[in-house]
Amino acid sequence: MPVTYGPEHCRPDLPVPLAPLPGVPATVRRALAGPSPERAPAVTVAWALVTAALALAATFAPHPAFSAATWLAGAYVLARVVALRLLDRAQRRFEPAWLAAQTRVLRGHGFDVLRCTVAGRVCDLTRLGDVAALARAAPGAEVVLEFGYRPAAGAQVAVERIRRRREDLEVRYARFAPDSGRVRFPEGGYVIGAGGRVTAWSLAGRVLLTPAVPAPLLPDPAAARA
Repeated sequence: MPVTYGPEHCRPDLPVPLAPLPGVPATVRRALAGPSPERAPAVTVAWALVTAALALAATFAPHPAFSAATWLAGAYVLARVVALRLLDRAQRRFEPAWLAAQTRVLRGHGFDVLRCTVAGRVCDLTRLGDVAALARAAPGAEVVLEFGYRPAAGAQVAVERIRRRREDLEVRYARFAPDSGRVRFPEGGYVIGAGGRVTAWSLAGRVLLTPAVPAPLLPDPAAARA
């Protein structure tokens, strides 16, 4: 299974790791492809131009040094071209498996709810009455959830906002309630972002909300109907 970022790193813009290459030393990979996959083709073109310049110099000023340098540079360019093709294939095979593994981390992670509103009214997820009102809300009522995540280690909490109809929100109570409400996205997922080297997340689908109310303290539904 591909190595993933831990739950504490759940955020939209995760750097996409390079495909692991067992048996290939990191120094060899760096020498052939460089630290940046985006710049690797341009660097290869630059080395091809260097090779052409050396070949031109060897033509007009024949010297063993120019000839040797031309052959070495040409071999390096050829090795880079082959290596980049192989690395691109490996990356294309790796990314879907990594995205699936990182998606499982996202789906199992709960985010702290900073604010919840139901049909325009604030719902305090630490109050029994507010949670009961949320549970009784009409299926089409709009629920807005704002939750926090850390965009980077040590950074201030960033806020994401989602909107759902009440019927798309499943309230699940925990016997040991969290200090604040928590929200999970069991149908969320990661995709490769527009830049190609970082992810974006999709938080579509149903939402699981755990209020800060222990299940044993909930009012009896039969009593509430009486």
